[in-house]
Amino acid sequence: MSFSNARCLAISMLFAGIFFVSPIPHTAALRNAFLLALIVLLVVLWKTPRIAPSASRNPEILALGALTLWMFVQTALWAVDRPASFDDYFREWIGGGVLAAIVGYGIARGLSMTGDARCAGRLPAWIALTLFAHAAWTLAFQLSQWVQTGRYSLGSTPFAEYATLSGVINMAFALLAADAATRWMGDGKLLPWSDRISRTLLFITAVAVVAVMARNGVITVFVVLTLLALLLAWRERARWQVRRGTLAALLALVVAASLFAINFRSDPRWASFVETVPIALDTETHKSWMDDTRYPRPLLKSGEMVDHSAYMRIAWAKVAMEGIQSRPMGFGYGVEAFGRYLKTEYGLTAVSSHSGILDFTLANGIPGLVLFLAFCFLLFRRGWRAWTAGNPWGLALMLTLTNHFVRILLDGHFGSFRLKMVALLLGILYWLTIDERHPQTLPAGRRQAD
Repeated sequence: MSFSNARCLAISMLFAGIFFVSPIPHTAALRNAFLLALIVLLVVLWKTPRIAPSASRNPEILALGALTLWMFVQTALWAVDRPASFDDYFREWIGGGVLAAIVGYGIARGLSMTGDARCAGRLPAWIALTLFAHAAWTLAFQLSQWVQTGRYSLGSTPFAEYATLSGVINMAFALLAADAATRWMGDGKLLPWSDRISRTLLFITAVAVVAVMARNGVITVFVVLTLLALLLAWRERARWQVRRGTLAALLALVVAASLFAINFRSDPRWASFVETVPIALDTETHKSWMDDTRYPRPLLKSGEMVDHSAYMRIAWAKVAMEGIQSRPMGFGYGVEAFGRYLKTEYGLTAVSSHSGILDFTLANGIPGLVLFLAFCFLLFRRGWRAWTAGNPWGLALMLTLTNHFVRILLDGHFGSFRLKMVALLLGILYWLTIDERHPQTLPAGRRQAD
């Protein structure tokens, strides 16, 4: 094995390691060790004198800078608990998400600039395989439980809670779906294995999306696939591939509808969801959201209790929006901004409203939300422009961003290791999207011709 290949393997294993251990409980020290090793690698690669395209003046980077600056100013001027907010700001945002994005972007850029662009293009493949490993592990665990007990337990997980594993599996699905669409449209391939392996990995991951029994995970995949169908149909509407594009769009919609239908039929919680909504929104009458040990959980017309998860999410979403209305400039940065609001207003103890977007808005105010939405829009636009110009990594960037955005809209996943994981991946994909010279961005036919 040559030195270049050995170095690429070592770097890839570092990325695989941090993505594998991150969702596993009680591995914070190991996560930090992997991240530290990647930071050291970034410093080594960054010192290499090479001329590279700069992203510092790209509008999406400027938007991220403006958002980061606003969060600092907002916390300095309006934070309810300024010391705690600044601690979260530097630890979670600067030392977490922003640092991880810089590390991912910087290492991919450094590899490309030192003549190892192929290694940079292989990093998402290692990450996809690692994320897929969690999907396969979950299914293997459920099958083993089935063999032992004779009953298949949908939703059972080998570790952590189902919501944690669902987020990881969704990330894998977004990457694998982008690769499958790229192959179908004849744009080459993003991940370096055969079409049969690509389809197999995507199918198993789709099964895991349903098997983990996370409604928000299924909804997120439904949105990602619907978006993919729209993107394919729109891009190919005036090209010779219109028939292929239409078929791909229809296939994506069929898969999305099938996954949702399977989850709807297998998860009994959907049956009472519609009846739960008005009950949960009536926070004045039904106060179980405040303390279910003091206030009984509301009953449905059938006499059964409302689904706890749906009831709490809806009720807390309403309470969070009331907090945003009362403090439009925010409570100060922190993943526990909702908890601070509840403690200030009601004397209650909580952490998240179960919506990362609402938590983020409570923390950083409406201006912070506007800046965050602007950043996401510009990043998505960057992916769209690259994809329509022939760089398929733009599609991976769009789907990964959409997957995370929808998930944090439905779940309180805007922080901790989840933010670092997606920021690290987005940093890599962003470089591959703006690097027009990257060999993986050329369709297979053009690569052979060159």
